[in-house]
Amino acid sequence: MDKPWIKYITIDNLPNEDMKIIASVIGLEATIKIMSEFSGVTFAVPKKAMLAAKIKYIKEVYDGSKTSRSLLAKQCDMSENYILKLYKKHHF
Repeated sequence: MDKPWIKYITIDNLPNEDMKIIASVIGLEATIKIMSEFSGVTFAVPKKAMLAAKIKYIKEVYDGSKTSRSLLAKQCDMSENYILKLYKKHHF
């Protein structure tokens, strides 16, 4: 079904600031798709939503050195101490 009225949706007339922020990150077209498919649904993005992927990456790349730990801390937005703690806990 064609929705010709969609062409009148702009970032400026999105319904709220959250939608405007989302549009600025993923683009207006993707935001419109989200609004169309999930109208009325409230989303929550957990703070640790990407933690498992980061840990897997660290396990794969960390070589135990201070240099590696420092680089991974920057890449993964974690502290060096947290990476060291992960290393000691998981023995990778």
